[in-house]
Amino acid sequence: MAVDVKETVRELVKQAVEAYISEQAKDTLTSDRKRIPAITLLLNYQSTDPEGILKAVTEIKSSFEVRLVASKEWEELLPGEEGILPLERADYKELQALWTSTDLLILPVASFQLVSKLALMVDDDRTAQTAIQFQLLGKPIVIANNEVELGVYQQILAPHSVQEKWQSYMRTTQKDQVKWVPLNQLVRAAKEQHKLYQEKQPLVLAKHIEHASRENVKALTVPKKSKITPVAKDIARELKIQIQKET
Repeated sequence: MAVDVKETVRELVKQAVEAYISEQAKDTLTSDRKRIPAITLLLNYQSTDPEGILKAVTEIKSSFEVRLVASKEWEELLPGEEGILPLERADYKELQALWTSTDLLILPVASFQLVSKLALMVDDDRTAQTAIQFQLLGKPIVIANNEVELGVYQQILAPHSVQEKWQSYMRTTQKDQVKWVPLNQLVRAAKEQHKLYQEKQPLVLAKHIEHASRENVKALTVPKKSKITPVAKDIARELKIQIQKET
């Protein structure tokens, strides 16, 4: 009888330990999933290397929680891919949800048209509109530059004025925090930019409080890591504007 009791106790302990380890593994997996950044991946422009683009998409999906937006042409190259938001048929609310719910925008392929539109802040199509909205929300943008880098023959043959214009537009977008990298460096650059974004500490100034007052805002919600200047705090008290940080 005593032996049976010992065996029973040993078996119960074993089951309890196994259950505990299993539960810990589930918690770790859930925690890891929560830490995966949510990003928007946008495919629109034509590429001379579609296979390379699709390979990059697979790599991006292994590193991020991806919300994929694609033109009709790219949809046809992604058979069986679930959850694609069709670029041409997406309405404004669907696009707006992307801008606010994801932390980063990746474009594996670009065009000269996009370069000029970003430099001049022209948002007359959905791709440019999405990129500019990410900028206005202070969120990082990473774009592969393979299709917009001037080749050696273009540098030799193209008029100097054209090359100068291209360089000027690229510099402008870079100042606006657009990161241009080769396709094979896309994932690494995206991880680096997302890390910087997570560490970013926006500065709330007096002029922001005054602007909120002009818009009759009584409660101003700012990013969690924001730094609020003493003058801004004083003016907020004076104007009876409550500043609260995101939870």
